[in-house]
Amino acid sequence: MELSIIASCEVLELTVVFFQILGIGALCLWRLFPHTRMADRGRMGFVLALFGLGFAGALCGQHDSQFALYAGGTMTILLIGMICGSSTLDPSRTSGQVRHGKTALAG
Repeated sequence: MELSIIASCEVLELTVVFFQILGIGALCLWRLFPHTRMADRGRMGFVLALFGLGFAGALCGQHDSQFALYAGGTMTILLIGMICGSSTLDPSRTSGQVRHGKTALAG
């Protein structure tokens, strides 16, 4: 009985490592090859890795494994990597909504 619990915990820890590697690889594909088919595959792999890390981390937490913390930390790093970097908005462009004139005061 005890051997099967240890084996299942090790399998869960290996799935956390697998989803960590998948997430880093997918993030690299997504960020390094924008506007290509590889970026689309990277985006899908990234979402899959986040869901997998969440699920595998929760199951590792049920077995009191420290890999649950590693999964949470990796999810945080992946999300930071997703939002940092190049933006599609050009900060030098204006919104086109410029208001001129004085405001009328209530009298």
